[in-house]
Amino acid sequence: MAIKALKQNVSISETQKMIHQWKAKGITDSATLKLLDLYLGLTPYMTAEGIYPMRNLYQICQSMKTTHTTTLLENIRKCCSFGLIWNENHTHLLGFYSPLWCDGLKNTPAQAAGSVAELTVPVASPATTAANQATTNNSVLYNINNIIPPEDSRKGDPAGNGARKAKKTEADAADFFHRLNTNPEEKQRVLVPLINSIATTYHYTRPRALQTLVILVNQFLIPYFDADPRFPRNSHVGRIIWLQNLMKTRHGQSLMEKAVARLSSELSKDLEEKRRKLREFRPVSPFEWKDAGKGLRYYDDPIDGKVEIPENAPPRPAETAIWNVLSKEWVVVNGE
Repeated sequence: MAIKALKQNVSISETQKMIHQWKAKGITDSATLKLLDLYLGLTPYMTAEGIYPMRNLYQICQSMKTTHTTTLLENIRKCCSFGLIWNENHTHLLGFYSPLWCDGLKNTPAQAAGSVAELTVPVASPATTAANQATTNNSVLYNINNIIPPEDSRKGDPAGNGARKAKKTEADAADFFHRLNTNPEEKQRVLVPLINSIATTYHYTRPRALQTLVILVNQFLIPYFDADPRFPRNSHVGRIIWLQNLMKTRHGQSLMEKAVARLSSELSKDLEEKRRKLREFRPVSPFEWKDAGKGLRYYDDPIDGKVEIPENAPPRPAETAIWNVLSKEWVVVNGE
């Protein structure tokens, strides 16, 4: 028997209001179209009880031509228009549903052991959940009108406190860049062009351009985004667009130049430190040095510059001693 919607008619004004609410939450126009499809109902991906199980999320994304399941799931949670079904420990999302097609388990017969049994979660209706919430921790149904995450609801957190904490965590710019770096497609689309631009503009090798990008992100972009109160209100896609537009502005280029200067300073310090350590390595004589990596002995001459010392030569006897390549011995000048 074909599944039937709980509501056959949808209010245009209520739908418009819902779309405007999504827009205020930072959901893009393209994401809104996908959410509307899910809200109005994609029955091929529903269970008999009107639930979208998580096992169907990948197929849903393919049908919508959406690349990332995480992005779609983030928008589903952010819009607060869908019911969410969690496991008993409230650690894993098992499914979600549109209130047009499912109202808790009110429309689910007791003998329906198919899809709901596969969700392996005891669910209750929103009304039952609200009544029992003060006395039980078994509520796993995320009410569509409740913007508090389930973990905050179990702790009795006042409305808004837990939501603000969750929002602050999700808004962390470091997490945003970590997500870009760990997603191969987004890394290729967003970060690799920045590396190419650095390599081309400053005539860097790719390894050095990558070093510059690391400094740019960690020391300049993350503090910049974390300091802007608008950043938490943007979706992941919105943040990507913001980043791309920023790097086209004068301020973005200024941050890039600072990152280049910072890397140059760090490399100069590293080179100076290496030279200092080389000059401290004098295992044969206090008047000569030895390259620990190559095993070459050498000393500095005011005329000839850096002079290599044969491996079997005796230790350099004085600071003014020079190596005579003909007699193969040290000659101390100035009568010393």
